[in-house]
Amino acid sequence: MASRIERITCRFAKARAMAGFTIIELLVATLVFSVVMLIIAIGVMQFNHAYYAGITQSNTQNTARAIVENISQAIQFSGEQVSSQITASGSEMGLCIGNDRYSYRLGWQLVDGTPNTANHQTDHALVMDTPGNCSGMSAQDFSKPLANGSTELLSTNMRISNLSVTPLAGSDNLYKIDVRVVYGDDDLLRSPSGGGPTASDVVCQAGSGSQFCAVSELSTVVQRRIN
Repeated sequence: MASRIERITCRFAKARAMAGFTIIELLVATLVFSVVMLIIAIGVMQFNHAYYAGITQSNTQNTARAIVENISQAIQFSGEQVSSQITASGSEMGLCIGNDRYSYRLGWQLVDGTPNTANHQTDHALVMDTPGNCSGMSAQDFSKPLANGSTELLSTNMRISNLSVTPLAGSDNLYKIDVRVVYGDDDLLRSPSGGGPTASDVVCQAGSGSQFCAVSELSTVVQRRIN
């Protein structure tokens, strides 16, 4: 009799061992797995955000640098006087360096498609063309078809908040170039002086969430080499 009871007890023990995890054990394992996956997902999202924020900042800096280099070369190899400002066409301003004309809308964001003027968006923000001799000419009017050979110097979602070419006192050949390029929508920007998103001193809002904002400001002095 005792032997039979032992055999029955052994069978129950084997059956229990083969039953696998209990429901509570499965729930605990699922919870732990979910927490681990959530931590990994948050880490990946933060990494992606930091990566694309870095790309945005790098692209903004490269654009500002390219504009400075473009204007610098125009000044260096221009045999004519540099006009720090030419006649505006509405809200478009401009400057002329030899045969190169730069037309721009300060503080307006370049976008693809139909621009929303209420949000200071435009389909042209900083355009260079070579009319041959821009002496006496005014800036291009962006509401009209652009002149042949016009090139947009900004990338989508960027704006030029400051652009100036100033001759240095006491020299006919030295010019200071100031360029400030901003990336981001109006709601990502603030002006410390209270001038709004089109002000020359706009900076990125703190805590812009998943959106990206960047500001790049460059300044250099260039010597005109050809008289």
